[in-house]
Amino acid sequence: MTSSSIKDHRQVLELLEGRPKFFETFTTYSPEHKFIEAIVDPENLSFSVKDEDGSIFAMALGRNPKILACDRVATSRGIEVNLDSFTHRADWDFYSIDTYTFAIFEGADEATNNEEVKALLEVHAPNSSVWPGNEEVLFWGAIRKDDQLVATGALVKWRTGEVMFASIATHSDYRSKGLAQTLVSRMLSTANSRGIAHVGLGVFAGNFSAKRAYEKVGFSLIGEFSSYQRKEK
Repeated sequence: MTSSSIKDHRQVLELLEGRPKFFETFTTYSPEHKFIEAIVDPENLSFSVKDEDGSIFAMALGRNPKILACDRVATSRGIEVNLDSFTHRADWDFYSIDTYTFAIFEGADEATNNEEVKALLEVHAPNSSVWPGNEEVLFWGAIRKDDQLVATGALVKWRTGEVMFASIATHSDYRSKGLAQTLVSRMLSTANSRGIAHVGLGVFAGNFSAKRAYEKVGFSLIGEFSSYQRKEK
């Protein structure tokens, strides 16, 4: 184990063997071609990547991790961050699940009408992170009632190669009926049939109803994070 800067992505993977939550977080958020550096020690993991826009995103995980030079950072929740330099943006949680246990489930219907999906998101989930037409979308799942789209969500493939849920939304008139659980379970069945073995998702920490739904499906909590943006000088 080392506490000095590592520039070799593969070496970081080797050092994280046997530390599954750090390993999964690193492989999800650090594509090899964007990786800058990492610091790994027995209790902490810090790493940084260069985003498409040229900005630097970092993660600082563990009890006392180093925050690397960056424009944005996500830390393990509770880590002290210098608020003279950074502005707190959000608290969020990262979950994941294997798909093989969902092979017996009915597969998801697919929403192929982008305007229909967009209309549902605009009214019932306007802060969605992914929208119809985004190139990372693999497919949109759908649940309909009386020919009306009442629940949808996307499976997306990130630049790391990891597959994630995004923009899961339910019409406000149909909430608290278990539709999100049903949709996610069916989409996991479809993912399994397409050879996708593992899926993750991020959810705002305060969205307790969504977290309960995902936990009932079987998702495991990988990490609880806080995100910060560096202040402009």
